[in-house]
Amino acid sequence: MRLRTTFILRYGISLALLAAIMMVGLPLPGPAAHAYQGGNLLQNPGFEEPYVAINGDQTLRVASSWQPWSLPQGSSTAINARPTYQPAPPTRVRSGSAAQQYDTFFATHTGGVYQRVPVAPNTSLRFSVFIYVWSSATFDNPNVSTDPNDVKVSVGIDPTGGTDGTSSNIVWSSEEEYYDQYREVSVTATSASTAVTVFVRSAPEGFVGTNNIYLDDAMLVPLNQAPPTATHPGPTNTPDFFQPTQEGTITPVPTSAFPTPVPPTATPALPSDFDSSIVYTVVAGDTVSRIAQRFGSTVNAIAQVNGLSNVGLIYVGQTLIVPVRSGSTQPPTFTPVPGGPPATPIPTAVPGTGTYTVVRGDTLYDLARRFNTTIATLAQLNGIVNPNLIYPGQVLTVPGAVTPPPAVPTAVPPPTQPRTHVVRAGENLFRISLQYGVTVDALVRANNLWNPNLIFAGQVLTIP
Repeated sequence: MRLRTTFILRYGISLALLAAIMMVGLPLPGPAAHAYQGGNLLQNPGFEEPYVAINGDQTLRVASSWQPWSLPQGSSTAINARPTYQPAPPTRVRSGSAAQQYDTFFATHTGGVYQRVPVAPNTSLRFSVFIYVWSSATFDNPNVSTDPNDVKVSVGIDPTGGTDGTSSNIVWSSEEEYYDQYREVSVTATSASTAVTVFVRSAPEGFVGTNNIYLDDAMLVPLNQAPPTATHPGPTNTPDFFQPTQEGTITPVPTSAFPTPVPPTATPALPSDFDSSIVYTVVAGDTVSRIAQRFGSTVNAIAQVNGLSNVGLIYVGQTLIVPVRSGSTQPPTFTPVPGGPPATPIPTAVPGTGTYTVVRGDTLYDLARRFNTTIATLAQLNGIVNPNLIYPGQVLTVPGAVTPPPAVPTAVPPPTQPRTHVVRAGENLFRISLQYGVTVDALVRANNLWNPNLIFAGQVLTIP
């Protein structure tokens, strides 16, 4: 109604008509309608309060006047998950008092938000929004993306006013990849009807860790009122293997999230700076970047030899040829045992190191602080693939002198009636954690879950 009121004023309808509209109960423009000042056609362009829990779902809290959208979930909960929507923390607000956040945890997504806006036909428009991306596999630093998941962001305009994010009518901007900063992303198009719809889209290619997207300061203006396009730093040195799609299309989702791996039949020619290769089988938590670092190879070389067009998608059980140089050795690793926690790695003797036995509640972050080292160092010393998964009783190699942990009871009597939850179709750990007021991490530890996204209907979970 705010949009209708302002539209009427813009085109000169009399104040008497406006008064009549007010008398029948239509609301006057509120704070969101202030967006029209300066020619901005959007309602609530700053993603300010209030945030609306759509259908009462607290995981779908979206700024007023905006709507969420995403592609349907794929064949696994790790593929095309529906993002969680909520107000951004104060540290991610670019201006005003709020910003929109949406995210996925150990899962990819293709989606974002949209808004439908009345306009005059044949109007040339520019839509822009400031987007911040934090994608991290380690959670070490909330301000630094570590091993990001190749997140591509773009914005679009549907000149016909449709609300289908997969429509071929949408004119999309070129996809950009950057992290840990706000950048303005924009697109132009000409309206073909009495309304247009503006879209924000993000699409991580990997699913290890978290993918957080933050939005602020959107703008939709006629081109003759558009401000100069903001400039930002040039592209990073990160190799880009993404194959762009045509404007107005969505990259197809694989029909199978985990296809049966096919070992290479012959060793392809190696890049000139490598003289040997090894065959490696992908395990949970692996990325091409980590595999390259582990064996002294490069992402480029692995992608070339294995014909990877998308280095963000490798699969558990997939066989890769890894180019190496003479003298390269593989650091200690371990293979997870199905049905239980990974086997304890055998520490390699390193001068100036000791051992530490993990107790309940420990994290690598806490241990790194205790032993004055880094999470990366502990992971490398112990061949840990996923730094977020360690287990009580696991023996870790740690640098320096080891101080025994505080005394803990040798036996903790189990609760007389432990809480359990039987997983229902469509549930995930995040929703279960909200239901019982516990964290996802606590559920993972209590149930020795290797992949937080792989739970199934009928599974009995222990609630800590």
